[in-house]
Amino acid sequence: MRLRDEDRATYTAALDDVIGSTEIQRRLARSGVKASQLRVLGLAEGPRVASTAEREYRSYLALRQRVRGEAILIPSLSGPGRQQVYGAGLLPVLAVLTPVLAISAAALFLLLGYGLRLADSAPAVAGNLVQAGWISLGIGALAAVVGVLGLYRTASRHRGGAPKDRRDQGLTAELDAARAAWLRQLHEGIRSLLLQHLDQFPSPDAGGKRPGGNGPGGNGPGGVGAGDDEAAVHSPRFTSPRYTGPDFGSPEASGPDIPTLRG
Repeated sequence: MRLRDEDRATYTAALDDVIGSTEIQRRLARSGVKASQLRVLGLAEGPRVASTAEREYRSYLALRQRVRGEAILIPSLSGPGRQQVYGAGLLPVLAVLTPVLAISAAALFLLLGYGLRLADSAPAVAGNLVQAGWISLGIGALAAVVGVLGLYRTASRHRGGAPKDRRDQGLTAELDAARAAWLRQLHEGIRSLLLQHLDQFPSPDAGGKRPGGNGPGGNGPGGVGAGDDEAAVHSPRFTSPRYTGPDFGSPEASGPDIPTLRG
């Protein structure tokens, strides 16, 4: 089973976590295998390890697609956070900007028009500016009323969308639980793979004496085997005989009778 591109980084992080665990680090120290070798092995066996958590991964994917589908159907004005993600739309923007621009233009036109009237200069232009100013002021007031009504409608829609937000929170919690279950199974699959690989490298302290080998503990040349050790323990010890010299007696000692030769 192949993971999606966005989930491969999660697999790599899980692999690094398992390699950095106390159990694996202790086995690495005993076997002499490098951590980089385990990492290369884990990355190469990624599809096979991912298949051990296929059921949890498919459940997680289904929930993730469901949450993303629900997020797309949420109205753009249902909350401030979603306004930043999906955009507020053109109509709300115009409802806010139109009163500001219209009132600003009305103030400018009225100021210029009444200024020209006070100066008795260009009365026709002054009249047009005053007329345009009042029209702009009316448009600004109307746009302000429309904006207030829009805000009220948005607030009403936001209150009506509260149950949907609670459903979103429930889906999010369910999605987090599914992801945690997938990660647990993924960690277990990676751990089993690494331990299976490390079992091929026995620890040096477990094989101190190797039967049939040369060197210490072997039966080959220059070594003493286990049988030789046992024979050496149970064989009788050789004791050299103690030397006893001839017993020389004193002159008074009686020796054997020797016949006397007579001529």
